[in-house]
Amino acid sequence: MPRVKGKEQLCSCEQKHFKSIQGFGEHTLFERYTDIENVVNKKVDEKYHHFLAQPVIEDDTITWFSKPYNETPSRFTELQGEELTKYDIIKKNTIDHYQKNIEILKNEGQNSEAETLENSIKFINDDFVYCYDGIVVLGIWGMQLKENYRESIGTVTKNLFKEKKKSTIVSSVIDEPSQPEIETPEIPIENPFTIRFNAGDNGNLSGNTELQKHSGEIISESEVPKVEPKAGYEFTGWDKNPNDYGVTGETIFTAQYSPIVPPITRLPWYKRFWNWLRNLFFGRGCLKWLLWLLLLLLLILLLIWLLRGCDSERVRPIPSPIDDKPWIHDDPRVGDGGGIYDPGNPYEKVPTPPDYRDVLPPNQGEMPPIDTTKIIREPGKPVIISNRLNVLMENEDKSIMDLAKKFKEKYPDAKYKVVYYDDVVKRMQIEVPPEERLKLKTEIPEKFAPEYELFVFDESLFEGGYTPNDPAFSSTDKSWYLKSINAPNAWDITKGSANLTIAIVDNGFSLKHPELQSKVVMPYNVWLHSKGIFAQNIDHGTHVAGTALALMDNKKGLCGIAPNCAFMPIQVANKQGLMTTTSILDGILYALYQGADVINVSLGMQFTGTLPESEQRNLQNNHFKEEERLWNKVMEISDKHKAIIVVAAGNENMLAGVNPMSRPKNFIVVSAVDKSNREYHKAGFSNYGDYSTVSAPGVSIYSTVGNSDYQVMDGTSMAAPIVTGTIALMKSLNDSLTAEQIVCILQGTGKPAEGKVGNLIQIDKALLKVQSGEFTDCDSRPDTPSTGDVQILLSWDNYNDLDLVCTDPNNETVWFKNKSIASGGKLEIDMNVNYPDSKTPIENIFWPSGGAPNGTYNVYLVYYKKHIEINETPYKITVKYGDKTEVFTGKIKREDNSLPICTFTLGDANNSPPPSGRSKDELLREREKLQKQLDQIDRELREIRNNVNFKK
Repeated sequence: MPRVKGKEQLCSCEQKHFKSIQGFGEHTLFERYTDIENVVNKKVDEKYHHFLAQPVIEDDTITWFSKPYNETPSRFTELQGEELTKYDIIKKNTIDHYQKNIEILKNEGQNSEAETLENSIKFINDDFVYCYDGIVVLGIWGMQLKENYRESIGTVTKNLFKEKKKSTIVSSVIDEPSQPEIETPEIPIENPFTIRFNAGDNGNLSGNTELQKHSGEIISESEVPKVEPKAGYEFTGWDKNPNDYGVTGETIFTAQYSPIVPPITRLPWYKRFWNWLRNLFFGRGCLKWLLWLLLLLLLILLLIWLLRGCDSERVRPIPSPIDDKPWIHDDPRVGDGGGIYDPGNPYEKVPTPPDYRDVLPPNQGEMPPIDTTKIIREPGKPVIISNRLNVLMENEDKSIMDLAKKFKEKYPDAKYKVVYYDDVVKRMQIEVPPEERLKLKTEIPEKFAPEYELFVFDESLFEGGYTPNDPAFSSTDKSWYLKSINAPNAWDITKGSANLTIAIVDNGFSLKHPELQSKVVMPYNVWLHSKGIFAQNIDHGTHVAGTALALMDNKKGLCGIAPNCAFMPIQVANKQGLMTTTSILDGILYALYQGADVINVSLGMQFTGTLPESEQRNLQNNHFKEEERLWNKVMEISDKHKAIIVVAAGNENMLAGVNPMSRPKNFIVVSAVDKSNREYHKAGFSNYGDYSTVSAPGVSIYSTVGNSDYQVMDGTSMAAPIVTGTIALMKSLNDSLTAEQIVCILQGTGKPAEGKVGNLIQIDKALLKVQSGEFTDCDSRPDTPSTGDVQILLSWDNYNDLDLVCTDPNNETVWFKNKSIASGGKLEIDMNVNYPDSKTPIENIFWPSGGAPNGTYNVYLVYYKKHIEINETPYKITVKYGDKTEVFTGKIKREDNSLPICTFTLGDANNSPPPSGRSKDELLREREKLQKQLDQIDRELREIRNNVNFKK
């Protein structure tokens, strides 16, 4: 039985009899007891700290612990008379105090803490309220008893407290008039009697062989030792029955036995046959040697057959062979040096070379375990592991293993350790002292420059973006969302291709579900580095997979969007349900290198607390740049492999771009819309904003869970696989579609949705667009470029890549490396020329109406990349500001690198503010500071021209 220091067992229950209240992320409310206890200790008066019993979970059983008791606890429903009146007042005072502090937390803006505490006391069942020593304890909370067990409390809960004498402690909660104390004469305590148990001659005892009992006490069954008879004997009982024996004096109980007489019977036929075989193989004569030889040959043949079967049935390969994929010959990381991402050989661990074993873990790409005590949760920030840092190396021509050696030279102390590395994507993870994490994030890149270009970022925890619903309260119209996106009409065009594979990167899966079992190919568990997939308590992954690709016409449940496509399950959560940046990245890279066509990631960073939108925008535009760089590198690989990555926008009702995984321009970020019969609105929980690519239904989505069940869930996690399935249908018609083309088609054929989210997809119209082939001019451009207080529109001939650059009055720069800035400027259209397919390429920078600051703006044109042997590229730039429009035309050459196009002033230049009164020296210092900023911009522009490894 479990124990908790300083507390005693109160009761226990089994989870199967209860419906749990959901907490945050993937955890039930009672699993977050530590967080709740922290809130209680900070806000609740000490005399009420005991109210919520502490749960300890073992399998399906929860044992509840409470403050030690002097008197035997009683259920509230068992009390009568004065005891009932007293504890009714104590219970009311306790609950009122908790509710008062919940309101205080809400007024202080601590909504997350208030909601957690409020949900903890949401369902108070008097059958689970225990009373003793002048206090009340809520023995079972965070759960609601299922309807069919409401009348038999004793079958679902078990009292674990020990019987104790009645306490004379008077509750401090009720002020009662003092009563005169009555002296009670002392009663002499008799010495106890010794009760002995004698094993006898033919057995042994297991347990206590002596008891101390007073006269009149009863011997319980649990106090009687167990008897283990010796061979040839059986225990027949005690000389007198000790169970419920009333003690009157010294007593000895002696075990009784009888000998076991085996019956004389004829051996059954199978034993006689066995004896014949044994004599044949082990008896005398030469025949036995011939038989042994024949048996050995048979065993060898059987072993060869089994090994062959294991090799061929190890996993089902993807239907479209990897060798047929065009990227297999173009990606330099594929082949002998491909490491853990070698196509077709994903389960074989790659051992660390002998020369590096002193500084690196035994195998490449092997996930290190997580110390859950090192998890940090701070309001408004991602949840991170405090003793881990990730290092991403930009130098493609260098080895991450050599970097690890140099790291240990500079940080030789044992407290700095490389715990993970990947020489394919050039990254490693280091274990560091938590108190040095922030210092090392800035120190390491400087310490290894200029030989290495490094980016250091935290190891964040991720969670599934969903909100589970109880099926009993779900809508009966389970297929509403399929009609809202015209899925039935789309299936008349295609139901997907068996040669197209959808990878679902998620917490775990129930692969025995009949909707999915026959579709599974190349399963992978990144933590086990094997095909060992299992489901989590909250079966998020199975629900997501079923939404995307569950079978059709099998007379079960509801089909997925792409029912004919193959299913590649990739588990990125460990046994504790934890998912990290590294595990999710490994899962996505596995899918890419094993040939998946569409990859669904319904996961996002864990954030605690809420932030104003202004702070969110600051995080979106200026923070997590190292992680953004990592996901952009993944995007480059997915583009080469012609694979599409779909990401859930998240469920925090905040800007989607706060999560750096949502920022790569070719990741398709999906927001959720609510259920409606008219206009479609953003679901209340859904993230939104500039990075929301498209939207899909995300409320009351009915899909697969467990080995054969179905459930309704809400969340952007449910919206994302709807889009994933749609893209799979599109690629079934044309597998060469690029991410830019898919976004263009989905946005152009979708319906507008309210709430700053992307258009609601219409699958049938998207498929008709693919069939028509009329999408060659689909490189991330809207139908009409946006305009406002300031608009700068570039168009040029389809020869080479050009880029548009503008600095605002605050000297912030809008361009492809920084698409949004604080003053509101945005690079809305950023086209890359794919000669000769790009038609009339354009780029557009604008400030919305009422959003552009007054002052001076500078416009530049950059020659980014040469595609064909035409050096001079004609251009046209239209600049609108205020009520003025200017047009600039010309030609840019490769050797020009960048051209200054124009300078203009927004607002009345003559109505400038009076002189600041600063001295000449101050103004000169200010001019020097601004000049340095301009010089930095010029250096970055020159790098574009000179650095052949630069990736856009």
